[in-house]
Amino acid sequence: MGAPFADISLYTPTPHKVGTPEYWEEISLQNFVSDLYVQNMNGYKPSGATRITINPSYHGIWTKPGKFGSIISTAPYYNYDEYAVLERKEKYRYVLDLIQEATLQASEEFKWDRAVFENAYKEVIAADFKFRRDYPVKLSRDKKKVAKLSIEKTEAITSVYANIKIGDLTLSKKLFEKKNSWWYDCVYILAKYSKWFDIEKFGIAYRKNQIAIWYSLGQDKVVLIENGKKVEEINFRNHFLFQL
Repeated sequence: MGAPFADISLYTPTPHKVGTPEYWEEISLQNFVSDLYVQNMNGYKPSGATRITINPSYHGIWTKPGKFGSIISTAPYYNYDEYAVLERKEKYRYVLDLIQEATLQASEEFKWDRAVFENAYKEVIAADFKFRRDYPVKLSRDKKKVAKLSIEKTEAITSVYANIKIGDLTLSKKLFEKKNSWWYDCVYILAKYSKWFDIEKFGIAYRKNQIAIWYSLGQDKVVLIENGKKVEEINFRNHFLFQL
């Protein structure tokens, strides 16, 4: 089946020196919007592609999207001076429009499903750039409760919640937060392992207590387990690549 689609990376010109706070603020904003867009593609894998790069420096030089292996390169128009004077929400929209132009160009060139990208764009706009992703509901063993995980993100922080419903009562408890690693965030893997541990504990069980996180209804608290031991904070970099 080949490798899954990974990310849409922006390489926009910037006057900021790599590693400075201004540089990271700019990168974080762009990656936040890109991650949100990719998530709204809902798992779609463009044929023959694992990654799309946006390289505005080559605008006017590259006449159409190119392909190197499974990496697609595009060069839509981008003007830093236009971007820099915008308010934050306007910057979100500018980056989103840049991504949309790139994906539609590539869609035309490589005969991808254009509707996927049009829908992703509309969903991001409809959500007003708020990042929330809900996962399937799980029924408790006593069949009296249901629960699901949800992920919320800002430009810098990823937060994961357990949402539990008991009759007319709904609880939302934060399980943990970490630095946002954008498309490569391990929360997308962890969210696949949500479960009820028993009739009162719901959370995540990953690789036999390598990572276990749950909210206990009876104790009204969150418990974090790393490598079989209770911890105050899990170091996700010990278990996954690309975690910040």
